[in-house]
Amino acid sequence: MTNLNDLLFDVKMVDFQEQFGIPANSDYKNAIIGTIDGQEKLLNACSDYYELIPNSQIFPQINQNLNNANINYSASYKSINDARFYADYIIEDRAIQISKGDVIKPRIQIRHSYNGLTKYSIVFGYFRLICTNGLVIPVESENKFNLNITGKHTKSINESFDKLLINLNIFTNEAQNIAKTFKVLAEKKVLNPEERLTEVMNQANIKKGQDLILNTIRKESAQLYGGTVNDWLIYNGINEYINNDQNNKKAPEAREAIDQKVLSFIMAS
Repeated sequence: MTNLNDLLFDVKMVDFQEQFGIPANSDYKNAIIGTIDGQEKLLNACSDYYELIPNSQIFPQINQNLNNANINYSASYKSINDARFYADYIIEDRAIQISKGDVIKPRIQIRHSYNGLTKYSIVFGYFRLICTNGLVIPVESENKFNLNITGKHTKSINESFDKLLINLNIFTNEAQNIAKTFKVLAEKKVLNPEERLTEVMNQANIKKGQDLILNTIRKESAQLYGGTVNDWLIYNGINEYINNDQNNKKAPEAREAIDQKVLSFIMAS
């Protein structure tokens, strides 16, 4: 985790050959250079089709829009190699209780990159307080409400700022309906947690971490559900494992793809 100012370093696009004295083909005609802690760093080489949009035009504007709308939120920021950036906004006053002591809150994640590996997007999901891990929306709900917002150029990114508040309103208004899926999972008892966990992990092609995940499931089962294990705990045990930076070095969007496989399979089986 980092703070917002760490994401707002100066960045520029220059001619690659003029900057480095090395000929480049048209796909790498331009260089994206960031100035970090007083040192210049090459972040990307790209063609003329790439449009550089600095973080300073995105994250402060998101914050300002949320503030102007009197949204009660907390924010956290993450950077990968000074080239991929993520901001999580937790909506603090729209909590939903799955069961006693098991609470989720709406979460907005803003993604952006200078190297093209992460497409600019606004993704809606949930944040679970018990283990501070991020949850995704069930596949059906995401398609139904078309909540994800993506953009590539200045115009579409600027338009996304207005869409953010519109979709946030849709998302929070439908939160109880979306959360019904989670509550159904919490009501599905699991008699053999080891067997169920193995089944789900195999389906999502997760090779490691079963003992750690089981420990999490058992701890939350005792803490929240009187020792009973359910599919909600199975899902969250896996979710916490794949979203832990110590266990998984993949970018958040890659983790989300695994998470969707896990949730979709648990919902369908």
